[in-house]
Amino acid sequence: MMPLLSGEMPADPSMFFLTKSIFLSYEISMISDIPTSSQNPPPQKPIGAKGEITRAAILDTVHEVFKEMGYYNTSISEITRRCNVSAATFYRYFKNKEQIFLQMNDMIISRFNEMAASLKLEGLDFHGRLREVIRLLYIHSRDNFAFHRMLGESELIDRVAVDFYGYIAGFIRNFLRREARSENIRPVNPNIIAYALIGICYFQVLRKDKTKDEFPEDKTVDLITELVINGISGPSRWVKAKDWDILSRPAPAPISTVEGEPMTKGEKTRQMILLSAEKIFGQLGVNRTNIADITRDAGVAHGTFYIHFESKGELLEGLVKYANHLIRRDLQRAVVNVRDRRDVERIAILVSFEFIQRHKWIYRIVPEFEMINQAVTFWYYNKISEGYIQGLEQGIHKEQIRNLPPAFLAWYLMGYTHFISLKWIVWPADSQTKMTNKITKEVIEFMLYGIKPDKEQKK
Repeated sequence: MMPLLSGEMPADPSMFFLTKSIFLSYEISMISDIPTSSQNPPPQKPIGAKGEITRAAILDTVHEVFKEMGYYNTSISEITRRCNVSAATFYRYFKNKEQIFLQMNDMIISRFNEMAASLKLEGLDFHGRLREVIRLLYIHSRDNFAFHRMLGESELIDRVAVDFYGYIAGFIRNFLRREARSENIRPVNPNIIAYALIGICYFQVLRKDKTKDEFPEDKTVDLITELVINGISGPSRWVKAKDWDILSRPAPAPISTVEGEPMTKGEKTRQMILLSAEKIFGQLGVNRTNIADITRDAGVAHGTFYIHFESKGELLEGLVKYANHLIRRDLQRAVVNVRDRRDVERIAILVSFEFIQRHKWIYRIVPEFEMINQAVTFWYYNKISEGYIQGLEQGIHKEQIRNLPPAFLAWYLMGYTHFISLKWIVWPADSQTKMTNKITKEVIEFMLYGIKPDKEQKK
C-alpha cells in the first residue's frame, strides 16, 4: 500500500494531468464499479528523465508542506525554499499551487482505482464482499488522512471536496446496487449508505489517530461491517408509545432546566460576536475573514472585541467550543425524559439535522479549523463522544443497543451523522440535493436496522 503524501509517480504518468472536472475523466475501464467519462487527458509536454526527477522531488516536498500548513497557508515561496529551487524552475513544471494540489488529488484517486481493481471478491459470500469494500474505504481514509483534512478548507470544499467524495461514493453505490439486485440487502438508498460509510471510516481513523485504541484495524473493519449489516438495535423489546413515529420526538425541556442563570450583558455581547463569527467565517472562510468583518456584522466596536477575545485564533477556538455547547444542550433538552436508548439515538439524529440546518456554517468551520488547531477540533468531537459513551453503556446493559465497544459505537454514530449532514445539508448549493423526511427516515432505519434483507429483520 502506498503511503499518503508520497512523491512517487504512478506507473502511468498520464495520471497526473489536470482537468477542469478534476478527476472524472480518468480512463478506468479496469474496473466497472467506478464512474467513467469519455474525455481524454491532454498530452504532457516531454521534460526528460532529469526533469521528471526534479518534478517528482517538487511534488514530494509540496505534499509535505500541504500536510503541515494546509492548502491556503502554503505559498510558492515556501515551496521553492524547501525544494531549494528557483521560482523559474517551479513554474517550468507547474502553473500554480492549485495545479499541484489537483495533481495530488488525481494521484489519490488513481490509487483508489488501483486498490478497487485489485479487490478479490470472487468466491466470497455477501458478508465477505462487504467487508472487503469497507476495508478498502478504511485503508483509503487512513492512508490519505491528511488529504481528507485539507478538503475541509473553504477554498477546496466547493471546487474539490464535493466531487472527490462524490467519486468515492459512486463506487460504493454501484457495489450496493449490485447486491440489492441479488437480494442480499433490503431496498435502501445507496447514496445514504455510501456517505455514511465515508464518514464512519474517517471518524474511526480520526479516533485511532488521537487515542490509544483498544483493538487492531482488522477488528475495526469487522465491527463496521457488522453494524452496517445489522444496525445498532439490540435484542430487548422496544416499548413504543401509541402515537410513536420514526420522525416523532417529545417537546424539548425548557432551557432553564439545563442552563442555569440567564446571561449577563457581557455574555450577550460575547454571544453576538460568536454568532457573527459563525456567519462571516462560514461565508468567507476562516483564512479570508478578518476581525473587522466580524465586529461590523455584530455591531460592536473594534475595542469591544478585544475585551472578549485576544485574537482571531482565540475567537475561533471559542466559536468551536460554543458550537459544541449548543449542540450538546439541544441534545440534552430533547432526550432528558427518553428511556429507550434506541429512541435517544433516533431523536439525536433529528435534533442534529435541525441544529445543522440552523447552524450550517459551523459545519464548514469545524473541519476547516482542523488544519489550524487539531487539538481543539479533536476536543470538539471527543466532548460529544463522552456523552454518547455513557448513554451507550447503559443501553448495552439493557440490551437496547448491540453489545459492541461503546467508544467505537460513539465515533461510528458521529461519523455517520456528520457526513450525511455534509452531503444533504451543508454542501448543497440549491434545492436539488436537500434533506427530506424520506431521507431522514431512511437514515434512521439504516442506523437502527442496517441493510440486511427485510425477511432477516423479522426473525
